[in-house]
Amino acid sequence: PQPEAPVRITVKKRDAKNVFVAVWSFDLDPKDPLIERTPAPEAGALIALQKSGDPADKVDFLILGDGYTAAERGKFEQQARKVMELLFEQTPFKEHRRDFNVWALCPASKESGISRPSTGVHKRTPLGTTYDAFGSERYVLTFDNRAWRDIAAQAPYEFVEILTNSETYGGGGIHNLYSTASAGNSTIGYLFVHEFGHHFAGLADEYYTSDVAVTNSPDRPEPWEPNATADPLNPKWKALLSPGVPLPTPWRKAEFEAHSHEYQKERRAIRAANRPESEMDALFAKEKVFETKLLGTDAHSGKVGAFEGANYEAKGYFRSQEDCLMFTRNDAGFCAACRVAIEKVIRQYAK
Repeated sequence: PQPEAPVRITVKKRDAKNVFVAVWSFDLDPKDPLIERTPAPEAGALIALQKSGDPADKVDFLILGDGYTAAERGKFEQQARKVMELLFEQTPFKEHRRDFNVWALCPASKESGISRPSTGVHKRTPLGTTYDAFGSERYVLTFDNRAWRDIAAQAPYEFVEILTNSETYGGGGIHNLYSTASAGNSTIGYLFVHEFGHHFAGLADEYYTSDVAVTNSPDRPEPWEPNATADPLNPKWKALLSPGVPLPTPWRKAEFEAHSHEYQKERRAIRAANRPESEMDALFAKEKVFETKLLGTDAHSGKVGAFEGANYEAKGYFRSQEDCLMFTRNDAGFCAACRVAIEKVIRQYAK
């Protein structure tokens, strides 16, 4: 938001020990004549998907559409309503539904779909979303901060989801910035909520066998994210631990990893050959059956402990439960540590 008086803006970055240090600052005067005051680009009419109260007293969640032509506005609204309902099917969002306002905007794109450079597809869309961010074929982001902020500024918002008019599996989520999801993918129920978890509550990825665009410190410092720890004997969720569960908590880790590594090989092969998305969908469905059985029938399934394997690392980082929406595409929902973190954020905004 525009400040009412001169302010100093400081950008801070976490160092190797996760301590914030200032890296850049500047003074901003809102009366500076060089501040551009031209009207924002046309975003279309604001859609009120759910209005629960005054934005000052609610969590304002804004869904933006990218890659939808004017003729596809109806398609966007239908998909936006769908993901809203998917969010409120998940605990603890379900229990706090009346704490949310949900809005939607869909600036018209000249052509349908978004960029996917690895397959030679390049499109100029209003928000600039693209696959292949940071070299990861499934990572969908926009690097045009001004473009999406100009559109988002036409609605009340604290949290932003960008739905892309695409079917290929892909998305992304950045804490306190935005999250993205390919609206037409068969796994949208998982994909959207998982990525929104990153954006909304700073949740860490709990999986560790997939190819990623992140490199962790070999020193394994305690992560800032609320659902991962480097200290299994004293985890940050210790108040939630199940009585009698050993720490670290044993699970069928070796069996899971052996199967998952083979699955990842097949996944990479499908993408390398640019095979139909239906083949990826079938692979996801097959993997879900295996993982649901393995992770749901283990000795400590459903218990809260410290299970090794999280934050993209097989060793040295631990998650609170054997399965979680931040770990697999199963129907396990958010783990105990994630639920507490989400509720904390809701309480920051809702009265």
